[in-house]
Amino acid sequence: MAYQHDDIKPDMVVVGKALTGGLYPMSMVLGSHCPSLVFNNDTTGKSAAKSFAENYLLPFFHEDLDRLASMVRPISDFPSPGIEFRHVLGISQQPGGLALCTSLLQTHFTGDWAKIDAVACCEAGGLVYASALAARVDVPLALIREAGKLPPPTISVIKSPSHISSSARNDATKRIEMSRDLISRGASVVVVDDVLATGETLCAVLQLRRKTGIGVKDISIIVVAEFPMHRGRGLLRQYGFGGVKVQSLLVFGGA
Repeated sequence: MAYQHDDIKPDMVVVGKALTGGLYPMSMVLGSHCPSLVFNNDTTGKSAAKSFAENYLLPFFHEDLDRLASMVRPISDFPSPGIEFRHVLGISQQPGGLALCTSLLQTHFTGDWAKIDAVACCEAGGLVYASALAARVDVPLALIREAGKLPPPTISVIKSPSHISSSARNDATKRIEMSRDLISRGASVVVVDDVLATGETLCAVLQLRRKTGIGVKDISIIVVAEFPMHRGRGLLRQYGFGGVKVQSLLVFGGA
């Protein structure tokens, strides 16, 4: 799909920078929408080309994304042989890492923070970045935890194991829950997580949101790093969440 100049909007495509395997454009997925870097130069003047470069190309070269990517350490054969683990949470353990990541999550979000009612996250990885982001944008944090760790009343759903959890042979399904009355029906929520791989965690989180009466149009997702080979976005579409906006700061090839 090629974008005509009048189709270009600042909130249509957000790009991520990969540490290995090249650069990947990442879009906020709307149904079966597929991003493209093709520009049809069918108008006179330079305004359309300038807009395309600013919105589609320049983010690839953001030096802060380079810095962030350099903080993600690869670890071979962990948690099992044949897996190269990317220590995304390790960003927060490096000097300035958490502040940098939080700043990028805030500035690269394509929505309007003034219209966001809550930042939601699922323990444990998402909690690190979501709590810092919620404090930065001054909105409440909606915690999602393993069942039994929050006081009643709560709502819960089953969560299948994530990629790393299943690789570590911790393949039992679990229930996750959130406080029932924490977020009101129709509220606008940003879900923050450290990683999008298989999409199992985010699907469970979105199922919780559905139980609270929050529609797809009121939910956005932004993650620190994405691993496309696990087809997490495909799972979101399979579960009926293809209309949820998804953004990634970094994109990695491999497992």
